[in-house]
Amino acid sequence: MMKLRPFELVLVTIFGLLALVALAMISTYKPPVDETTQALGDSVVIWGTVPNETFQQVLIPLKEQIEAYRAVSYVEKDARSFDSELLNALAENRGPDIIFIPHEKLLENRSKIQPVSYESFPLRDFQNLYIDGAEIFALRDGVYAYPVAIDPLVMYYNRDLLATKNIINPPATWEGVVNDIIPALVERDYNRSILRSPLAFGEYRNVNNSFAIMSMLLLQGGSAMVSEGDGKYLINLNMSINRAGLPFENALTFYTNFASPSNPLYSWNRALGLDRDEFVSERLVLYFGKGSEARQLAAQNPNLNFDIAEVPQGAQSTVRRTYASFYGLALLKSSPNKAGAFTVLQTLGAADKSQVIADALNMAPAHRTNLNAGSNDQYGRIAYQSSIVARGWLSPSPARTNEIFGQMVDDVLSNRARPSQSANDAVSRLSELY
Repeated sequence: MMKLRPFELVLVTIFGLLALVALAMISTYKPPVDETTQALGDSVVIWGTVPNETFQQVLIPLKEQIEAYRAVSYVEKDARSFDSELLNALAENRGPDIIFIPHEKLLENRSKIQPVSYESFPLRDFQNLYIDGAEIFALRDGVYAYPVAIDPLVMYYNRDLLATKNIINPPATWEGVVNDIIPALVERDYNRSILRSPLAFGEYRNVNNSFAIMSMLLLQGGSAMVSEGDGKYLINLNMSINRAGLPFENALTFYTNFASPSNPLYSWNRALGLDRDEFVSERLVLYFGKGSEARQLAAQNPNLNFDIAEVPQGAQSTVRRTYASFYGLALLKSSPNKAGAFTVLQTLGAADKSQVIADALNMAPAHRTNLNAGSNDQYGRIAYQSSIVARGWLSPSPARTNEIFGQMVDDVLSNRARPSQSANDAVSRLSELY
């Protein structure tokens, strides 16, 4: 046997000890705890009415990158039954953790939502992150939803029909609509039956976005809309921000003029089809729709030569305004997994993930940085620009508000009430819903 020298003996002893230590470490090794898994818990369920594919575009990559997100699921619900399904699910303790809703459904769900306090999410930080109109989700006691996407009201126009009358550009002002578009493009027969309409204003039930159009006119007219007071809502639809004029009455008068046979602006009535269908069939020159509708319109009639523009403004207006639906992710009070749901809320509400969701919905993103980057999409550029000047308001319930607005318009057109009385009646009826 070869005899080891002292130096070699020391080296062998050291390596032996190191091997024993390594073996002990391997035998007692435990993988590090996945903090994300701990934070998410067993499951986080999101309910919404947008297509399932929308959320899968962001959830599938997340699940591939982070195993914990396999616990997150999105469930698409029918918009017509969403409210009743949610109520039943909450009553049976099987409701979702998060809901994805437009701001129009904020107030009717406010009692169910867990707001994020301003101590956790300072209002200043919220305002720095999101575009101005997204502040609709920031109420007195906290942030009720993380803004994700914006769907602004825009103006679609038939390029061929405008060009036929040598009109190169769509109207940028309401004065241009009244003085140029209506006289040039309205077509009526000998008994004033409308054969072709420049725009679908006046009626309520056959105008696809009648609520959004009325809201746009209110906002452009300087209405104080609805705000939070001390323990109550202040309904100031017919009160101007600068205390001058009656914006609700003025908006109603302007709107209904287009469906009054005795008015020179007469160009729409209830005998016509839905305005969107009329536009697709090339019997309507201007269609006021949401930005997300562009691709659907193109698919409905591939031969339709249309484009998109911002909605007209008053010629003397110093501030541009349009209406938009603001979509956000809201955490429910009933969630059995608030910690995990809040983590998901923060992840999906981040600028990069919300951009994916907004793109999938053909909407504009709510984050300032994303909007500032702009869009090179054929229709997205106008939607982005419109979103910057878009606002919403705290309506009590989409269904009930539509019912009241529709009745208000009908009362004027049937001569049951003057615009002033009809507008005031609508405010009174709305006040009872808050």
